[in-house]
Amino acid sequence: MKRFGFPLQLKGKTILAMVLVGLLPLILSLLLTYFEEKRALREAAGITMKGIAVEVARKVETQIIRGINEAQQLATIPFIRSAVMNSNRSYADKNPDEIQALIQQWQENWRAQSSKDEFPAFLNKYATDYLIQWHAIRKSDYLAIVVVDTQGALVLSSFPQVSFFHGNSLWWEALVQHHDAQAFVSDLSFDPGFGTHVLNVGVPILDDHRQHVVGAISILLRRDSLFRSISEVAAGKTGHAMLTASDGMPILCPAFSLEEHVMPPNVVSAFQQGGVGWLVADPDSHGMQNAVVGYAPLHLGMPLAPESFGGKSWHMLTSQDSAETYAPLEQLLSKVIFYGIAVFVILWGAGVVVAGRIVKPIQALSQGVEQCGSGNLSEKIAIRTGDEIERLADTFNAMADNLQHSFSELNQKVEEIGRLEQKYRDLIENAPEMIHQLDPAGRFVHVNTTELRKLGYALADMLEMSLWDIVPAEQQEGVQAYVQGLALGGARSIETVFRTQAHEVMDVEIHSTTLMDPGTHLVVYSRGFVRDITARKALEREVERYTTQLEGIVAERTQQLSDSEAGYKALFNLAADSIFVVDPEGRILDVNARERDILGYIPSDLEGDSFVKLVPPAFQVVSQSLLERVTGEEPKVPTTEIEVYDRQGIMKSMEMDLVRIDMGGRASIMVQLRDITEHKKLEAELQRYNEVLEEKVSERTREIEQAKL
Repeated sequence: MKRFGFPLQLKGKTILAMVLVGLLPLILSLLLTYFEEKRALREAAGITMKGIAVEVARKVETQIIRGINEAQQLATIPFIRSAVMNSNRSYADKNPDEIQALIQQWQENWRAQSSKDEFPAFLNKYATDYLIQWHAIRKSDYLAIVVVDTQGALVLSSFPQVSFFHGNSLWWEALVQHHDAQAFVSDLSFDPGFGTHVLNVGVPILDDHRQHVVGAISILLRRDSLFRSISEVAAGKTGHAMLTASDGMPILCPAFSLEEHVMPPNVVSAFQQGGVGWLVADPDSHGMQNAVVGYAPLHLGMPLAPESFGGKSWHMLTSQDSAETYAPLEQLLSKVIFYGIAVFVILWGAGVVVAGRIVKPIQALSQGVEQCGSGNLSEKIAIRTGDEIERLADTFNAMADNLQHSFSELNQKVEEIGRLEQKYRDLIENAPEMIHQLDPAGRFVHVNTTELRKLGYALADMLEMSLWDIVPAEQQEGVQAYVQGLALGGARSIETVFRTQAHEVMDVEIHSTTLMDPGTHLVVYSRGFVRDITARKALEREVERYTTQLEGIVAERTQQLSDSEAGYKALFNLAADSIFVVDPEGRILDVNARERDILGYIPSDLEGDSFVKLVPPAFQVVSQSLLERVTGEEPKVPTTEIEVYDRQGIMKSMEMDLVRIDMGGRASIMVQLRDITEHKKLEAELQRYNEVLEEKVSERTREIEQAKL
């Protein structure tokens, strides 16, 4: 037996077994610990990432909500609302073209003054100064505050370089043209006027009854304020947060440029579920493998216009490099490997010592067995360990004694087998049947004396021949196929012809069995038992000749019977009476041709029907009784007159004879009906004439008697 490509002795096997027994549980426990700790670290990192995502999301929500709240606060200040209402009154009694011309005029005045960093005189100076002071307080977060009327024209602004007309902007359409008065938060986009990305937060300005929108306020938030809120929070050295849209498009990331991000599908799918959680991304949006990612949506807690955030939702995403996440586990694994090597060395040393004590008596036992194997059965094995090895040595010593005794008996058996072999060889050689052995190719291996004597060949000549060499040419193909079939194993038989050395022909029957190699399952040789069947073949040919003659006689007799049957069938059909053949139950089996002429029934209509159905009810009991009598012990009953319906339903008078007949080994009844309808008519006419004659005789007799008086 070999291990690791080199022979492993018993001592080495013992040492290896001890080391494996000690190391396998250790390795298994280390693997379980590793995977469990990795799962725990992943769970802890996931919870941490989720918490950071929620924390940063709340900070960004706070900034946006504060902008919305301050915009709503400005929308309720009376002089700002008054400025918007006054601007809307300027459009009173004007058509759309006049309104556009007025706004165009204001826009030109605005451009002329804004280029000088001044506000036009038509703006409310008190309200404008108020917005400028408000903006100054929040200038670290705000870029500008803009107030517009219902047409989108600028009413107030905290910054002179803003656009005047906002009637075609998305935030104005979302706030003024919609009637549900919702707040609006734009997507983060680049504003050329300010040269930076801005976030537009807008709210509607309502009338005194808070039912109709009269204008809108927009606060432009700096992107840097949102960026600071996100970048201030970190997780270790590589963990950071980023702002993304629900479709996976990155918005703000403090660690990488937005072009370097590719959002994995499972993260986008988690965004669309709208919940808070964490998952393992492989890779994450930064290309890090097996990264733990936390995510949380932004919930502002107030209704927003559908166009807010570009028609999407914003989500906060946090992730960390997996190397940093699992760094404690890697350190633990290094220590465990070091301790494992130390345990391996200790186990190996203990195995060397213990194996030496175990193997020494086994080596002595092995040497004793080698002496026994070389034939020195008198050499005894001396081991005194007091355990199973000592008992094994004693067993080997007893076995050596038994082998000496067995060898002496075996020699006697060999001599006896030699005598039996000689005896059975004599039986085979002088058996009354021919016996031979063939190799797989069909060549003779051995031929007994009987076959040599009957065929006239010498043994040396037969051993150079194949089985088909001693059969006629027309039989060789069949014998070759028979020999090839022996390769499939089992027993096979064939009848063929042997040709003797004197060119005489002998009919033989060969029954062969095969000896198979149990390892390769191939034929070693086949045994053929050959029987001379020349006499039997002659007898079979004689039997065949007699059989042919008998078949001719049978065919001739069959033709005679067929002709006789045809004659009887003609008599049956040409009979003058209607004949029905019924079974013992009265079912019609056959009718003759005369029946159709008299009663008009087609044979196929009557077959299987009861004969009694053709008889009127008055005669049915009588007819059934007569059928039962014939079925019983009476072969024939007297002629009976009955009435029978023809096919048209007309009753005809018939004389019925019932006779039991045998047809093909089964009893049947022949019902013979003779039409006596005309005879009955003649009898009735004769009776009528007799009655008339008697009446005239009586009348004449009375006249004679009266004349005498």
